[in-house]
Amino acid sequence: MERVNFEGFEWINKWAGHFHALDIIMLWLTDSVPYIAVALMAILWFSGGKEQHSPRRYTALYAMFSTAAGLFINFFIHLFYYHPRPFVVHHVQQLVPHVADSSFVSDHALIVFAFAWMLLLRKEKWRVPFFILAVMVALSRIYLGVHYPLDVIGSALIALVTGLFIVSLSKRLEPIFGWLLKLYGFLISLVSARGRKRTWKQ
Repeated sequence: MERVNFEGFEWINKWAGHFHALDIIMLWLTDSVPYIAVALMAILWFSGGKEQHSPRRYTALYAMFSTAAGLFINFFIHLFYYHPRPFVVHHVQQLVPHVADSSFVSDHALIVFAFAWMLLLRKEKWRVPFFILAVMVALSRIYLGVHYPLDVIGSALIALVTGLFIVSLSKRLEPIFGWLLKLYGFLISLVSARGRKRTWKQ
């Protein structure tokens, strides 16, 4: 398995450094993960219309909880299991600097797959394009020389499990989601009231 894992890595990583445009795309995919997650959360949250309990806002909350659960699992995997990164034990084309911590699993891939799976599970409009984007982010981690194929596959599987788990807890999470949405509504009304007060004073 280790040999197959490295051969898969080598086949993807060998292209790094040979095509400038492809290098830039892969670097952008890797660097943009936090921004992609925040942007998708914002799109889901604000595209549901004025309805406070819109299905898309619930999807955003499900995705957030699923991501948090996946990162929590990954934290414990890194705590008890160390698998050296490709650049530690092999000569690779490494295009980004990275600490030599455990490679299994990838946080970047886990975050985007947590969102991708949740969009699929919730049958959201952008589920297919975003899943393709998640796969591209996962490939970028291999291309840049910091993860093996099994690292990103493991991330995708953990994200799927946490997504299914969070969805299965929908009845128990409903009160928490309802409270968060009420809190959001209260904060919005508070900001609006202050805005109206300032306008009236002017």
